[in-house]
Amino acid sequence: MIQRYLGNKNSIADHILHEVGRFCQPGDIVCDIFSGTISMSMALKRSGYRVVSNDISIFSYHYANCYLRNNTIPVFDLGLLGINGADYENIAQEVIEKKKDEVGFLFLRNQHLYELYKNLVIVLIYLERIEATDIAKQFQARYIYNTYTEEGNNSYFRSLRGTEGHRRFFTPANGKRIDNILNKIREWNDNHLLSEVQYSLLISILCESIEKISNTQGTYHDFQRELYDERALHDLTLRIPPFDDVVSTQNEHIIGRAQDSLNFIREVPKHKLLYLDPPYNFRQYTSYYFMLNLICNYCTIKNLNKYFKNVKFVRGQNMDDDFDSTFCKSDKFIESLHQLISDARTQYVIMSYYDGRNHENKGTHRKDNGIAAIVNLFESDMFKAGSFEQLAFERTNYQSFQGHTADKCNEYLFIAEKR
Repeated sequence: MIQRYLGNKNSIADHILHEVGRFCQPGDIVCDIFSGTISMSMALKRSGYRVVSNDISIFSYHYANCYLRNNTIPVFDLGLLGINGADYENIAQEVIEKKKDEVGFLFLRNQHLYELYKNLVIVLIYLERIEATDIAKQFQARYIYNTYTEEGNNSYFRSLRGTEGHRRFFTPANGKRIDNILNKIREWNDNHLLSEVQYSLLISILCESIEKISNTQGTYHDFQRELYDERALHDLTLRIPPFDDVVSTQNEHIIGRAQDSLNFIREVPKHKLLYLDPPYNFRQYTSYYFMLNLICNYCTIKNLNKYFKNVKFVRGQNMDDDFDSTFCKSDKFIESLHQLISDARTQYVIMSYYDGRNHENKGTHRKDNGIAAIVNLFESDMFKAGSFEQLAFERTNYQSFQGHTADKCNEYLFIAEKR
């Protein structure tokens, strides 16, 4: 999964699961309505819950489609994809042997799953090594290279402050690698050679791999202007994903496809608990992570030329893909929470929040700004009297990968039972 993500809950998942376990039994439905990188959705799946997962970002849907809702390893027909498996079998086996003892790879002890996984690894090795000449001519293109590398003919920017230059999200070499992989997946997809789960899996692996070589501080709202970070200079390699969590349970899960949570909650069936991890401040996630959504949408964009001609701002985002969430606005945050919880057919609510740079704490020294309004909401008559609890524990705040010292902050959990 993506690690450099604002609000990622990997480090505190056990705390949250402990509280969920006070109210829910395995098999109960738990809704993760702001699922992001689906780290909490997967933690809930591991714990045996049936999960409803949704996020406004399309990359979250694809992660959930291949890792959460899916409970097996997709079957890749190498011949159908035009891959000679014999050319890659030895190296695939070497890769798998190195993974066998790592966390998340116990499933490889099952011979049937081993064979399925070997074909997936062969597909990834093939894509990693592909050249433009291996792609049908009508699918050959250089949109990532041209728009998001300093050598590209569509990468020039001029900021509102007057600074100018060329985008440097990726090195030119990695930009070309991303193009080749995307174009081949687009070719397969257009020729109906991939199932929905196969498509989601390949595109999700590419997103996870791009994170490791992007020239950013963790989000895609900007990039390093003057130099390349050391990690960005590495060649793009496709991540070999663990599958223990995917195949560990056979529960059915429900996922939304990039829906507004205020609308999607009305479609969610009756559930035991609603887990809320809303945006903590003004940052619109579809802007800060537009690149991941672009990668996921690339193969289905009908007119790529028109699409990339309409990118805007320093970052180069096509604003048709943007979404202006009311949960990121300080004057609408509580109102939106109230509506969301009111419409949820749930018994319990657990909400995450923090005392860092949140909706009401913008650079002030006070760290409790914004908390009182949430407490008032959870103590309102929407919830059973006396059911409200507020828990706090310290965690390390999100930091960039540049070695900066990360701040400590308090993570809050607000818990109550609905009337």
